[in-house]
Amino acid sequence: MNRTRIGARTLTPLLLAAALAASGTTPAAARTPLPDATDAAFTEDCLQAHNQYRARHGAPALVTDPAAQEYARSRAAVVSASEGLSAGHGGLDPGYGENQYWHGSDGPARATCRQAVDTWYAQGRAYDFTRPGYSPGTGLFTQVVWRSTTRLGCARSHGRGSAWYETYVICSYGPPGNVLSQFPENVLPPRP
Repeated sequence: MNRTRIGARTLTPLLLAAALAASGTTPAAARTPLPDATDAAFTEDCLQAHNQYRARHGAPALVTDPAAQEYARSRAAVVSASEGLSAGHGGLDPGYGENQYWHGSDGPARATCRQAVDTWYAQGRAYDFTRPGYSPGTGLFTQVVWRSTTRLGCARSHGRGSAWYETYVICSYGPPGNVLSQFPENVLPPRP
């Protein structure tokens, strides 16, 4: 029997203070970070998946940014040092937006970036384009298609956790999306 669990979250610097206040600032229990599992095929998968969805919404294609890539690697190490996504977005650099994805399975296969981006984009089904704005239930989607974001860096950590084989996918976006006053011009409806 193959069991799988997933989780995802997004946050940008403007929402960080509210999230920390709501959840408390107690850090999650730390463990050794899972090994980096980022390679060229993963990076290309991330870029293609993002740009495919962005094109549907009239957003320009992203480019891979080496600084954002290295930052995402450092964030994947931080996030994978806690179970699931319990580390949250503590310590997030205000110059980046961030989407997080966690996949746990009883088998050693690594999750792909396409799986993460598909999960984030699926939140768009709940987005109300007639009333644009932020919602915790659609923030992953809006960061993926945010028009003003131009740079992308993604990383993946993978290994055996305490109960599962775990994959963490972290994407860092520059400039960050989900800016509260800028939704109408940055999150456009899909093109027919």
